[in-house]
Amino acid sequence: MSETTEQSAAEMRGLLRFAQGLGLDEATVREIYEAVGQEAAAAGVGNDDRMDEARKRMLAAVREG
Repeated sequence: MSETTEQSAAEMRGLLRFAQGLGLDEATVREIYEAVGQEAAAAGVGNDDRMDEARKRMLAAVREG
C-alpha cells in the first residue's frame, strides 16, 4: 500500500470513529471526506485544515439531520 493510501485509510478510520459518536453512517462520512479532499487539493489546503473541515461538515450534517 502506498503512503498516501495508508494515510487516507487512517484518516477514514479516525473519521468513522468520530462519526460513531455522532450517529452518522459510513456513506455520509465517505461523501464528506471525498468532497473535502477534492476541494482541499484544488485549494492547496494542508492535511490538518482538511481534516478539521471534514469534522466541521460532519457536525453540520448532524445538526441538519
